Amino acid sequence: MNKNSIVAFLLFILFFNAEAQYQSPKTGSLNKEYPILIKENIVKDKFVPAAFNSDKVGGYLYEKMKINLEKRLLQIDLESILTPYKKRPGVQEWTGEHIGKFLHAAALQYQTTGDTILKRRMDYAANSLIATQLADGYLGTYLDKDRWTSWDVWSHKYNMVGLLAYYRITGYKPALESSKKMGDLLCSTFGKNKKDIIASGTHVGMAATSILEPMVELYRLTGESKYLDFCNYIVSAWEQDNGPKIVSGLLTHGSVFKIANGKAYEMMANLVGLLEMYKLTGIEKYLIAVQNAWLDISTKRLYLHGSTSHDEHFRDDHILNPSGIYNNNSKYRGPAEGCVTVTWMQMNLLLLKITGEQKYAQQLETTMYNALLAAQNPNNGEVCYYLPLIGRKRYGEVTHGILPDISCCASSVPRGIALIPSFSAGTINNSPTVILYSSGSFRHTLFSGQKNTDVELVIKTDFPLSGKIDIAVKSPKKVKYAVLLNVPAWADDFIAEVQGIKYPGKAGTFLSIEREWGVEDHIEVNMGMPLTVLPDNNKGSKLVAVKRGPQILALDDNIDAVKGLPEKRWIGNQVYKFSAKQLGLLKNFIMVPLADAGQSMADYTVLIDSIQIVPEK
Repeated sequence: MNKNSIVAFLLFILFFNAEAQYQSPKTGSLNKEYPILIKENIVKDKFVPAAFNSDKVGGYLYEKMKINLEKRLLQIDLESILTPYKKRPGVQEWTGEHIGKFLHAAALQYQTTGDTILKRRMDYAANSLIATQLADGYLGTYLDKDRWTSWDVWSHKYNMVGLLAYYRITGYKPALESSKKMGDLLCSTFGKNKKDIIASGTHVGMAATSILEPMVELYRLTGESKYLDFCNYIVSAWEQDNGPKIVSGLLTHGSVFKIANGKAYEMMANLVGLLEMYKLTGIEKYLIAVQNAWLDISTKRLYLHGSTSHDEHFRDDHILNPSGIYNNNSKYRGPAEGCVTVTWMQMNLLLLKITGEQKYAQQLETTMYNALLAAQNPNNGEVCYYLPLIGRKRYGEVTHGILPDISCCASSVPRGIALIPSFSAGTINNSPTVILYSSGSFRHTLFSGQKNTDVELVIKTDFPLSGKIDIAVKSPKKVKYAVLLNVPAWADDFIAEVQGIKYPGKAGTFLSIEREWGVEDHIEVNMGMPLTVLPDNNKGSKLVAVKRGPQILALDDNIDAVKGLPEKRWIGNQVYKFSAKQLGLLKNFIMVPLADAGQSMADYTVLIDSIQIVPEK
């Protein structure tokens, strides 16, 4: 072992012991939100996520969330992402974002798993971060002379996101107090006759102004009007001469490609904040602006795997380059930045909550099964920054100056995976609703005057291997209400059966089954999982993709046409063989879900020459 290796090993032992010896504060228990909102939203959510029972989970999505926990969140070197605060300045301009993103992902994951080791790590991370806050409230990684330049406000944004998420599940008041100190400093720094927040950050100010999202939450939790004033200042700053014109642009031309410099991640982060402002204020144009953006993205800029952007930017209408490229400085650039995927999901989840419309649930399903889950390596938890439809997954190859494998996307993708239980099931207009078909238990409270009813839905299935699902509907007594089932857009033969009565579902809608439910009734769901051929939506392309149920499939160079999946180190049991006519010839194909493809670093492709699938006899 050389000298450098010995030093690295000793540092690892030092950091490990510091975390292991840390005593967690007493902060409450699982699945309880301790803080009481001082300011309620004017717009009430139509979709409300259900409480998730971590004791009764299983199946495909559970395994993906388990990988996220055990191979990512429990393995991240916390000292590497705390050091930029303990020893300012950070080695890289946005290095300060990672600890806040970790706290956000950990809080979401802990809320549904109750993992005690994760809780200990989360406590250590939160308290270590808070301890580095300066007396005036500053919690960035820059020297005094460089404050409020480049990505400084951005890092404060993610610290607030992380600490407030931690506070919401633990009630740990120092996390809220730290956020208030940051909020107070921002209010005293930026505004009319003060520093210009647009000029303080990158991408036409969109990086800095994305702090709108946690500032809305800070106002809800405190009721202090200065925070709402600051939120209104941000929205007005967008319309300055040097601003990105987010609201006015989306209300007029409606094209995200024409907003500012088209930077997808930062723009959608602002749209997430704008939706929170809509919920808080009820100002209709805020919702309309975001819905215009959603329509523009979903119809003109969305890849088949459910994500968007190339080289981190929105491109012109239907310009969807499926491959990665090397630019002039030899850096790899490609489609579907991981941060974009997660923020697109956050945007869709908020729209689902606000409207209760199935199209947003459908988009969440598509993006989650394909672009999100495909971005994380099931073998080791590493994340690929871009997700091409043709090429290979470059897991862990972007580090942004922090080793190993720390980048903006490596810190964002775990947040997206931890978000999955938030849209698995819930209530829409007080009706228990199943969005995703994955084994688990979900608890709902139905409100009816003074008599509330607790309902539990217990789902058992091997979906997406098959389309057979058993849903047990449990309640203390017989009660009449409707259960809503998501009928995916691809499910043309969806049938639900209760006590011999069949209820056909229409693809792309919610099926409502209203009846008097007993103490325990069962819904038997059957839907076909057909192989379908989808045309590529890149302008001028004649290629196609194959989809099975919710999953986009891929050809992987390491999958043998005869032997099938590799015998070693392949995680996943889905493999699909079929025959198809291609270029006049009958060929045999063997494909796997995009989420599994490329895990062994082989080249893969989603897009192939047009085929006609031969039905099985």
